[in-house]
Parts: sequence; C-alpha cells; structure tokens
Amino acid sequence: MKQFLLSILLLLPSLSFAQYPFLRSYTVDNGLPSSNVYRAYQDSKGFLWFCTDKGIARFDGYHFESFSTKNGLPNNDVWQCAEDNQKRIWFLTYSSAFYYFDINDNKFYTIPNPYPDLQDSHIWCYVQTSPYTMQAILSKGLEILEIDIRKRVVKRFMPRKIGNQSYPFVNNKTHLNVRMSIGSPFALRAYSEGLAHNIKSIPHVLPDFNKGHFPVEIFDKLITILFEDDKTIYATAQKLVVQTKNGLRQISLSSLSSFKNNAISLLLNTGSLKYKLCVTEKESFILDENFHRLHQFDFINKYVINTIYVDSEENFWFCTKDKGLLFLSKQAMYSVTYNFAEGNSVVAMQPFEDKIIFGTGKGDLYRINPNQTITKLQINDPIQLPVRDIAITKNKAMIAYSGMDYTMYQTRALMQKDKLYTNKIIKRNGHHDLNEPINRKYDGESIHWIDFKTIDTLYANTIIGYNALMMVKIFESNNHYKSQRIFSKVNIPKIVAMHVDNNRKIWVGNSKGIYRLSLIDSSAELFDKEKIQYPLLTRAVKCLISDKNHRVWVGTNGFGLYAFYGGKPLVIKELNYENINAIYLDDSTQTVWVGTNKGVFIVSKINFEKQCYQLKKLSVIQGLPTHEVYCLTIQKNKAWIGTANGLFKIDIKHILNTSLPKAQVPLVIRRVKVNNQDTLVTTHYELEHTQNNLTIEFVALSYRSNKNIRYQYRLLGSNQSNTLWREVEELQLSFPFMPPGTYTFDLRAYDVTGKITQKIQPIIFHIKAPFWQETWFWMIISVIIAVGGIFVVYARIKFIQKVESERTAANKRFAQLELQALQAQMNPHFVFNALSSIQYYILNNNIEAANDYLSRFSRLMRLFLESSRNKYIAVNEECELLEYYISLEQLRFKNRFEYEIRIDNNVPIETEIPAMLIQPFVENAINHGLVYSTNNEGRLRISFQKTEYFILCVVDDNGIGRAKAAELKQKSLKSYQSQATQITIERIQSLEYIEETKVEVNIIDKFDEIGESLGTKVEILIYL
Repeated sequence: MKQFLLSILLLLPSLSFAQYPFLRSYTVDNGLPSSNVYRAYQDSKGFLWFCTDKGIARFDGYHFESFSTKNGLPNNDVWQCAEDNQKRIWFLTYSSAFYYFDINDNKFYTIPNPYPDLQDSHIWCYVQTSPYTMQAILSKGLEILEIDIRKRVVKRFMPRKIGNQSYPFVNNKTHLNVRMSIGSPFALRAYSEGLAHNIKSIPHVLPDFNKGHFPVEIFDKLITILFEDDKTIYATAQKLVVQTKNGLRQISLSSLSSFKNNAISLLLNTGSLKYKLCVTEKESFILDENFHRLHQFDFINKYVINTIYVDSEENFWFCTKDKGLLFLSKQAMYSVTYNFAEGNSVVAMQPFEDKIIFGTGKGDLYRINPNQTITKLQINDPIQLPVRDIAITKNKAMIAYSGMDYTMYQTRALMQKDKLYTNKIIKRNGHHDLNEPINRKYDGESIHWIDFKTIDTLYANTIIGYNALMMVKIFESNNHYKSQRIFSKVNIPKIVAMHVDNNRKIWVGNSKGIYRLSLIDSSAELFDKEKIQYPLLTRAVKCLISDKNHRVWVGTNGFGLYAFYGGKPLVIKELNYENINAIYLDDSTQTVWVGTNKGVFIVSKINFEKQCYQLKKLSVIQGLPTHEVYCLTIQKNKAWIGTANGLFKIDIKHILNTSLPKAQVPLVIRRVKVNNQDTLVTTHYELEHTQNNLTIEFVALSYRSNKNIRYQYRLLGSNQSNTLWREVEELQLSFPFMPPGTYTFDLRAYDVTGKITQKIQPIIFHIKAPFWQETWFWMIISVIIAVGGIFVVYARIKFIQKVESERTAANKRFAQLELQALQAQMNPHFVFNALSSIQYYILNNNIEAANDYLSRFSRLMRLFLESSRNKYIAVNEECELLEYYISLEQLRFKNRFEYEIRIDNNVPIETEIPAMLIQPFVENAINHGLVYSTNNEGRLRISFQKTEYFILCVVDDNGIGRAKAAELKQKSLKSYQSQATQITIERIQSLEYIEETKVEVNIIDKFDEIGESLGTKVEILIYL
C-alpha cells in the first residue's frame, strides 16, 4: 500500500505544472554585457542602468547601450551606481579610479587616483559634500579621498567631525567598527547598500545608545545595515532590527520563513522603500514596507538572485547571477503563466460545470480541475493536429481538429479520467448518416469523416456542427452514432462561427455577416434591411456569442466588435479594425471579455439605450505573455486565457479593481543632431541657414509597456497653421533641408494603457535666413533696382522712339516696295506684248480669241491691283493670279512651255501668304529660262506644300539656267532691266522686321551628270 501511494506521489508532479507569473527575460542576446547582473538603478530621467561583471548598460525599454573599458570604464566589474544632486551617476568598480556619467551632457568622465600606494584599492562608497565636491572611501585602510570635480583634483582627506551624523566616517564604538576589525566580506556592505542614501548626504536614523534600549549585541552578529530616509535596518542571521524615529522593532526569521535551521545571508534594498529582498540559506523572499512576506514572489527561489530593483512604475527587475534580467510588472504579481513543452499555443477552451477543457496547437488536451491544478489527458492514439473547437454536453463531448478528424468522448470520462482510450473509426463513404456502433469498451471514438469549422451543443446528447458544405447534428441513437443534415434548404455558405442561444435560435456568421436560424420552423433571418442600414453587419465574422437577452456579440475579422439586438448595433469604437479571436460573457460581473491580437479587452457598465460602456485592457502589464489571444473563459473569479505563448491565469478582481500607478511616464529627448552632428539638448536652437538638416531622437521610458507605445509629433512653422499631430513609428524624426524660419517641435506619447506620458517642453529651432534673404539686403537691392529701373525706363523710352522712327521709315519703304513690285509685275514689255497680241487677233478678225485674251489681261490687271492693297493673300487667290499671268505669258511666247500649279491636300486654301511674293520668281523662270526653250519643251512646275513649321512653295523650271541667262543678258541690247527679284528680297526683309513674318528663299541650279544645266528650282519657305 505504501509503495502504491509512493508511486502515486511520484506520478503527480509529472502531471502538474509550475505556477509562475510571466517573466520577461533580457539576456546577452538582447544587448546585456553579461548574464551576471549585480544591480539596477533608475536615474532622474527614467533610464535604467545595470551593473554587471563585464561592464554597464543603459536601457530605454527598447535597446541596451553597453559601456566597457572600450568606452573609458576603468574596470568592467561594476557592482553598483547612484546619482548625486547634480545629475551625475557614480559607479563603484574594482578600481581606484573615479568614474561618473553626466546626465546633463550625456558623457562619461574619469578622474584618476594620483596616489600610487592606493592603486590596488577600490571604492566602497561616495558621499557628496558640495555641488562639485565628492568624498570617496577606499577599501585599503578605509582611506578617504576628496574629489574636486570641477578642477579634477584628488587629495587625501581626514574628517574633523566625529559622531553619529558624520557616518560613514565613524571611529567610535558604533555600527561597523567591530565587524571591520574582524574583516568579514560583509563588513562594509552597508557602504554599498547605503550608496544612494550616502551619496546625497541624507542624515541617517541612528539609535541613541545613551538610553540603553538598543540591542548593542547585534553588532557582534551583524550582516547588513540598510540606510533609508526614514529608517535604518540591521540584519543578523536570525532577526531584523528596524530603527525609526518613533522607536525600535524586531522581526524574527521564524516569523518569515517556515524552514528550520535557516539563517539570513543578505538583506538588500530594492530602490523602493516599499520592498526589501531577504536572502536566506534555504530560500529568498520579498518583504513589503511593513516587513510582511509577499508569497506571490516565492518563485524567485528558482533563480540565483543577486538583487531586486523596483522602478518608478513599480516594475520588479530581478538581477540574476546567470540568467540576466527578469522583469515583472506590479500588476502581473497576481497572474500565472503555464508553459507546455509540447507547444505553447492554447487555441480552444470550453468550461463545463466546475472544470475547463482546453486544447493546444499540437492537438494535446488538458483539464483544469476545481482546485486550479492542470491535468494533461493521456490519449492512447492522439490526433496531432491543432484543436479547432470543443463542445461538451451532459453525456457527450466533441473535440474538432483542423483537418478531417474529430473525437467523441463520454463527458464523464473526459472530466474524471486522466487516461483516455479511443476507438478509431474511419468513415469511407460520403453518407451523412454515420451509422457506426459505439464501442462501450472505449472512452470515446475518433472519427475521420468531416472537416468541422465550428461546433456547439444543441441538446443534452446532441452536438451541432458546420463545415464548408452543410450543417449537421450528431447524436446517439440505439447504441449508434447518427448524423442528420439540418437547414438543407437554407443557403448560407462557409459558416465559420456558430452559437446556439437559449431561445432555440442559432446565430451563425460567415464572410458576408451574421444570420439567425430557427430550430422551430427551419427558417432563416438574413437581416437584409438591417445590413443596408448598418454595413457593419455585413463584415466577415470571426466569432460570436449571444447573451440571455438574445443579443449577439459579434467579433469580426478586421472590423472590430459590436453587439446586435435588432436595431442599431452597439459598436465598441476603440476596437475598430481589430481582429477579434474570442468572446466570453461573464454574467457574474456583467462584463464582456474580448480576445484580440492586441491583448484582452473588458467591456463593462454597458448601456444599450445610451450606447455607452467602459473599456479596460489586459496586456503585458498584467503579465500577459503575449498580446495574441486565441480563447478565454472565466471560472471562480479567475480568468483563464489561451495565448500563442501558453495559458494565462489572473484574478479578475485585480483587473477590474486595481488601478495603475498615477505617475506619468517620462518622455525624453535623447539627442538632437544638426547636420548629423550631436548637440547639447536644449529647448532653443539658433542655427545658420546651412544648419538645416535636423534629427531628433526620443523615447518614452515605460518599461511595462514593452515597446507598445504610440508617439505623435507636430512641427509648427511661423504661421502656426499646421497644428495636426502626426503618428511616428520610429524613435527618431529627420527634417532635411529646412527652409529659414522659426519652428516649434512638440512631442507626446501614449503608453500601453493609452495614458499620455509626461509633456516635454517644446523645442524651438530658429534657422537664420542667408544674407540675401535679410531685410537690409533687400533694401539695398530695392534701391539698386529703383535706380536701375529709372535708367532702364529712360533707355526704353529712347529705344522705343528709335524703333518707332525706324518702323515708320520701314513702312514708308515697304509702301514704296509694294508700288515697285506692282510696277515690276506690270512691266512695259509685258503690257506692250499683251496689247500687241490683242491687236493681232483683232486685225485677223479672230474676235473670239481677242476677247478671251483681253478678258484674261483685264482680270490679271485687277488681281495685281487688289493684291497690291493687301499685305497677305490666300493661297488659292495667289494660284489664280499665277494662273492668269502664266497663261498670258504662254500665249505671248507661243506655247514654248507648259506649266502646272499644284496645291497639296494638307494645305488649307484659305491659308494666307505675303502678297506679290511668288510672281517675280515665276517671271524670272519664264523670261530668263523658258523663253529660250526650243520645240516647245519648256516645263514650269509650281507646288504648295505644308509642314509643321512652314508653307513651302517650289517654282521649278527646265530652262537654260541662271549662268546661261546671265551670259545672254550681257550680250542683249535691251535697255530695260527687271528689278522684281531684288524688290522681292527687300520686301521679305521688311516683312520680317515689321510683321515678324519669316520667309526664306533658296535658289537651286540643276545640272545633269556632265554639268549641263537642267534649269532652276526656287524654294520659298513661308514660316507659320
């Protein structure tokens, strides 16, 4: 019997799980210099400093910044630090050099020890005696050195005042002199334990030995002395003696620890007057301000703790010997996290009576017992797939897995047994009716049949489930499992969430929103009208649950949480666009618990009529191991929460009733860089115009928030017009190429609870304008411009007068040229020959030919006169004039040549060109080229083409060419010399000057292969 009980006792630990709050861990991998951390300290700005055996580290909640001998540290083994009244942090190292960090300018300084005989000593304590004077006690001979910080001079010092208030410089029979003489390693620990107190020269609370009430004998057994502002604590192996201004109190170790033959080894302060760390030979524990043991910290015995530090947010930092840093927020003291070796994610959970069944992402099943112990259910043939959903009825329980498997268990076996035996049934046909016999020799049956997306309990022995195709109910009948399809006529595809309310209605949801099915008449409410009015009802559903008043709470996939009860839905606005993974209604507290990817939210004090509520958040502050929550339930005032990193438990009273510390989180400007160069951080900067590249680094020092901090900034210009706050993701902002002006930079942040941090004083940047943008510069420029303007106006007037004079002369000349052009067109030879031809036809009684010739001649004369009155003429009119002229010349020269006038289709006939421009070149072609043609072989081609930039007119003939014509002209005895071409050239120049009409003339001589002339081609380019 004893052996059996022993085996049971040995078995129980294997089925139990350690109950510890979730500890955030920081190691060398996170940036610590070493895993052996001696102490922590928080400076006046809010940064945390950690002393290790391999250097020091400063932490801002995001990154560790390490410092070692490489940065000037005299020794890497740093065991404590504290800040003086001038914001200098002094470090205790195993070195005789003096090392401090100045918070004001963000720099380290070293002051060497000038005494050779003290080089092998190290510093035990600092005491500040003036703003720039520090006294240090060395280990060798308790030597005291006085440091002039400003002059960086060190000298030996002998205290003149002897007495209690001059501690630690005491040489009478008080406190430590007895222990010092023995030379115990703990003899002078009081110096280090009192560093933060001593460095600011705060008077100690010391006993009055003359009254004889103080147990002087404790000095013979003294281990530690702690000096605090309102008390002094003496520790011996078996008791604590607390001296206050009001009297003396003694606490025995036996009242704090249940271990026998135990002894106190150390008593350490924590940076907070509320807590002390007591280290004994058999355990360690934390004492509160009344010296009561806090049992929720008993887990620290798992670790080798060097010290504990409590920061301004009342977070606990455990400095360990080999595990680095462990972090625990005050709000997480009452929480417990369970980790499972097989896989930490807890993905499904279902309460039943006084127990809870939950499943993991690895397919394991666990039971939470009434005494809050956890039992892993041993299954003979486990399904190693993630548990998707759990449904438990009075007699049957169903576990649905991701895939094609589910398991039916007897509820009694699931709730009472630790080992479960299942019979595997493979369903190979596709019928809805399982028709599989129940084998009573087993606790349950594993069935491979249908991929259930969601399941719920319908009746005492019936479970309802849905997959992508249909909804079925599964029940036991005549010792067989049966499945029956329901709502076969209702077409609601791909249901992912389902809940059966207490009114025989089934709420379901899919990617198109919510629906309600009735088990009474198999009808479906689609809420089409409501969905039109409230589009939120059409959003993709992730989970849902209905309350006793038939309201349904719906968690969506990316659109938050709402409650629907027929009218306007109640929307939890703070959760808009969140992914809702789980919902639980707690009737005892009238609250709604919501699991999301950003933690757990608790909706309370809900008023549906007024559409109002209160919202609290459960996050990493309360010890939640991760914000990714999959499932949750509440039982006996305990919230059980399944996360991606294990199972979490917390007393709901500490969530609903405990308030967070009122102290605001510090918001710090870490660096201000100008043109990528560090500057001394201040609130006002005067910068040159070239110093216009700004970088601002900042951080909110909220360690409980674990980087879950929102930052907003605004940069106000001189006009103060843009006052909007902008979100920023990084811990720095860059403003490149800032134009001259005055800018005000403002910053704010919100911690993980949504509470705003401390305000910073806005930083003003005044970027000076370059000299060419200064007022005086522009005044000089204005004078110069004014004088120059007067000169320019005067010169312009003179220029305009000159131009007008020249323009008048040009117009007169143009008029003369037009008259000359007309005279050239109506030259005497042409007129005489034309009239002679008419006379010839009359004398030969060819009246019809004479009339035709006379009509053409008169029409041509009229066209000449009309064109002379206008500067421009349409292309078609110019062609008509040329037609009449060439036909008369052809008749005059007895058809020695033929001609052709062609206008391309892309030339609008109404396009205007300068008048009397083409005819002189046609005249030259006839009179100096074609007139010498024999056998009537002369050809004249005139064409008009249009390009993007100009009208091109080509006059092409096959006459004798310009060279031959010039030769014949010299031999000719004719007195008349045609000036038409020269007049035309001058008219072109006048047109460009007066009308800004550009005309180019290109005359091309044509030759064959042997150099014989083939005629002349004239290209006239009239620019548009």
